[in-house]
Amino acid sequence: MTVQKQHIPTDYMPILSMMVKPRDAFHYALQRKQFSYAIYIGILGAFASNLTLLYGTAYPMGYSLGQIVYSSFVTGIIYFMLMNLIMAMMLNVVGGFFGGKGTFKPLFQMMCLTMIPYIWVLPILLFWLQLAPQTYFSMPYDATLGQLIGSYFGGFAILAASIWTFIVSLVGISEVHGFSKWKAFFTLLLAGVIVGLIVTVFSILLV
Repeated sequence: MTVQKQHIPTDYMPILSMMVKPRDAFHYALQRKQFSYAIYIGILGAFASNLTLLYGTAYPMGYSLGQIVYSSFVTGIIYFMLMNLIMAMMLNVVGGFFGGKGTFKPLFQMMCLTMIPYIWVLPILLFWLQLAPQTYFSMPYDATLGQLIGSYFGGFAILAASIWTFIVSLVGISEVHGFSKWKAFFTLLLAGVIVGLIVTVFSILLV
């Protein structure tokens, strides 16, 4: 790994600074935090990310809201960890072709840390599901002005988290591999395409 050491305060909190100083956040987390820290971040982020996938979908009839949230937590963790393992391997291989120096472990940690933006929107999602599930799912209802405003705000928060996750992913790949963000972009793009093809093939074989 080529992440260079920097003088960062000992009370630095990557989960907060990732939103404004992602480069410093990656440096600190990869140098001073244990591997388990990235895992916990990835679990919470995967849970939130999985909840966002339910936005605008039909409400799964026959299930309570608690069951839906619990299912999103479990399936989000399983899916995220599997995809993270594959993605980290692909980023390692593809990044190597661009002259990257990163190895599998820091790349896996980095991918977990990129889920921090979703953690920031997790409280919004949980309150939204509890207070106005009819605006979260695709359900017929007579919306009030307040519900419409809340729905648009929540949708914007989900979009912002997705965009910021992509941006910090480029920063993270650039830092771990020690090359430019343009190389990080193409590394992420090619690795994503390869992983997508792998998932598609397995899906066809399992059907």
